[in-house]
Amino acid sequence: MLPDLTLREERPADRAEALEVERLAFGSDAEPAIVEAVRDLDGSFGLVAVDATGRIVGHVQLSRAWIGGAPVVSLGPIGVRPEVQRQGIGGALVRAALDAARERDEIAVILLGSPRYYPRFGFRPVSERGLRNPYTGTQEDGFVVHEEDCMLVALDERAEALRGPIRWHPAFGPPTVDDDA
Repeated sequence: MLPDLTLREERPADRAEALEVERLAFGSDAEPAIVEAVRDLDGSFGLVAVDATGRIVGHVQLSRAWIGGAPVVSLGPIGVRPEVQRQGIGGALVRAALDAARERDEIAVILLGSPRYYPRFGFRPVSERGLRNPYTGTQEDGFVVHEEDCMLVALDERAEALRGPIRWHPAFGPPTVDDDA
């Protein structure tokens, strides 16, 4: 059940609390570091979910990425405080992020995420468009990324022309090429 929430663009006063939400959600400093690296760059924006008490309970970061030479937006990291997870806050943030990207006249939104979760929001594997996930394989930390984990949702007809390599901001780390994958 979705609690009483306000979804809005992140404000400067929200920054520290938004980073803490990401840190708690992932149990790591890696995701907050990504947010800090991209949040002030051209094409980047964050959204927060604020509960009835005024506490930030969820955060999603969007940042510039490219397919070939065309700018798109990448979604992530997205985090929800552990004590309020599985209540629809993450889904509400994804929908709000897609709406905000449309309002900003973006072509498409890409992400690396669960192919069991994100298709409900319109995300489809990039391989269906003839694109390749640059992160497929075993990462430096041992985490395995599958081809179908890289997904895209087209925001308008311009997305049909997207061709070429996918590039995220360098804060996401270099893609790992795994020839055995």
